[in-house]
Amino acid sequence: MARGHALIVDDSSTARIILARLLERADLTTKGVASAEEGLTQLREEAFDLVFLDHLLPGMNGLEALDVIKADSELRHIPVFMYTSQSAERYRQDAKARGAAGVIGKQVDREQLLTTIEAILTDASTLPSLSPIDNTTGELIEQSYTRRLTGRLATLEIAYEETHDELRQLRKSVALLEAMHQEGLDGQRNRLKWLAIGSVAGLAGIVLFFGLELRDLSILLESLNGQLAVMQEIVGSLVELEEASRQ
Repeated sequence: MARGHALIVDDSSTARIILARLLERADLTTKGVASAEEGLTQLREEAFDLVFLDHLLPGMNGLEALDVIKADSELRHIPVFMYTSQSAERYRQDAKARGAAGVIGKQVDREQLLTTIEAILTDASTLPSLSPIDNTTGELIEQSYTRRLTGRLATLEIAYEETHDELRQLRKSVALLEAMHQEGLDGQRNRLKWLAIGSVAGLAGIVLFFGLELRDLSILLESLNGQLAVMQEIVGSLVELEEASRQ
């Protein structure tokens, strides 16, 4: 059984797929929509444990949708993460001031995200920070580079899995189409075979019918010829009697 249900609001289908795959590894089910308006409708119709909001959306943007969620007494308890390419510290502060649980970049650190989700699902009082920790400049640069590299690798891994799944589905579809095509050909062959059998049987019936008709006609002609010969004999006999009576 899934540990939770998450709503992903992003107008990029690729971004929705990538995040959905990451969340599946945390044993979460997901639903994706392409606009804030659709997201708000889903939140009022279905129960969700987490929301991930892109910032740039058609119509209402992510922060405006966040304001609507936090102003609704029935929705404000749901943790909302801004899932966006916005990385400025001012944006992070603005999002948190409006009630966001955190800001997650599109090149997300998978392990950090899963740790944060784990904390939410277990009702931890303090969420792990999603911003860089205080450290020296060199270490921060190294951590930032490592985080980006890890995020990109995770993205590539998920994209590869998605492509692999799509290829597998495509192969299944091709196999199904080939099977349907073969079944159609077999059906046509069977229909042609029975049509040929029916045609031969019909032709044989016609030949037999006319053969019987010709036989009956031959018998009738023979009978007429016999009757005609009898009549000729009768006429000949009458002529002979007539000649004899005159003598």
